[in-house]
Amino acid sequence: MRIGGGYMRKRTIGSFDGPFAPMLDLFVKQKQAVGYDYVGGYNALHVFDTFSKQFNVKNYELSKEIVLKWGEKRPNENDSTRSMRIMYLQHFAVFLISQGYCGYIAAPQKFHSDRHTAYIFTKDEIRRLFSSLDNMKYSPCSPYKHLSFPLLYRMLFVCGFRISELLNLTLNDVDLEKGIIHIHDAKNGNERLVPMVSSLTNRCRTYASLVHKNHGSDYHFFFKKDGTGYSVSNIDRNFREQLWLAGIPYRGKELGPRVHDLRHTFICHKLNEWAKQDIDLTVMLPVLSKYVGHTGIASTEYYLKLTAEAFPDVLERMDKLTGYVFPEVGGTLYEE
Repeated sequence: MRIGGGYMRKRTIGSFDGPFAPMLDLFVKQKQAVGYDYVGGYNALHVFDTFSKQFNVKNYELSKEIVLKWGEKRPNENDSTRSMRIMYLQHFAVFLISQGYCGYIAAPQKFHSDRHTAYIFTKDEIRRLFSSLDNMKYSPCSPYKHLSFPLLYRMLFVCGFRISELLNLTLNDVDLEKGIIHIHDAKNGNERLVPMVSSLTNRCRTYASLVHKNHGSDYHFFFKKDGTGYSVSNIDRNFREQLWLAGIPYRGKELGPRVHDLRHTFICHKLNEWAKQDIDLTVMLPVLSKYVGHTGIASTEYYLKLTAEAFPDVLERMDKLTGYVFPEVGGTLYEE
């Protein structure tokens, strides 16, 4: 399994040895069978496996006592880490129930969020941003930037990638014939295939024909003059410059806009588009969740609230299209 320029070995399933060991083995194997590496989930459940040994567990019963004890806040633990721990155990509880065993599912917890405030770009701001990017000039100090950055930012916005996913791409990960991006080792160790629209695929082909004439398959898809990949800080600095050129105010580190807000904007614009078309969002949310690489639908539900805030005119329609399935959307299990 590739991490950046190196490789790491996947953990071997079957190393659980607590009272839930056989069920944990089966649960993780099922996750991996449908395409998840599930490294983050495995790590969390491996800790739970050890944690569960202090309880007298019979017939794989995941009791309320165990679940509530597991959900207690640990010293120096932030809310995001805690919510992910709870989420993984919730998923395992649902699996136990599906197998005919007893599993207690705790009510969703509402934590004070320590994340940045999401910024949703308007269509006009997106137009101005890409107009600025398309007018970037050649620079001998960075001879490929005027070709790389307009494409990179479009991929963030059109497909909702995380910036780290694009910076880790190699030529081998980009299928220019089929128009599919292979994402390796994303957040929580997941992998996924991301199809692109034809216009974006054509831009990738044009870009590759200009900058990758003599490069091997393991070469960075986006690279600097010296052949190394861009860092996130490189992209952040350029993004703030592009915001200024596009006349979009930068409100500071906490309020943004940030590069990652292009991903937020993609998801919210897509939900808004479906709502206006009266497409059932309860059907489309799992599809969107898989497309953007969320570990579960709960992470994607957060965007219902963001979409309603950004596009209040579709609020009533969204309520009809989601019904009681998502009664209140908070940031509890939010995942970037």
